[in-house]
Amino acid sequence: EEDNLQHKEDLLEIINPTFLVQEESIDWEEGCLSVPDFFENVKRFNKVSIAYKDRYGNDKILKAEGFLAVAIQHEIDHLNGILFVDKLPILRRKKFEQALKKCKNPKD
Repeated sequence: EEDNLQHKEDLLEIINPTFLVQEESIDWEEGCLSVPDFFENVKRFNKVSIAYKDRYGNDKILKAEGFLAVAIQHEIDHLNGILFVDKLPILRRKKFEQALKKCKNPKD
């Protein structure tokens, strides 16, 4: 929301998500708190549908499109130990690794 508050009705608690549908490949510029100050285009799906459990163990299905679909994919990647930089083609991945090295060793 524009008011920068977390509204309870907007909270998503997604447990054990499984993709049911992934459609329409898109490029989306992503960043991550795990990799600060680095942004790159990543191939994602524009539309997804997931099955999951809520906090009470109830089966749920969520259909998402656009930003929410990309955010869900990004967060599910985290659950699987994947960062968005792991999805980059080799040349862009090398660019990231060089930038990371400069951050760690600014004298180089």
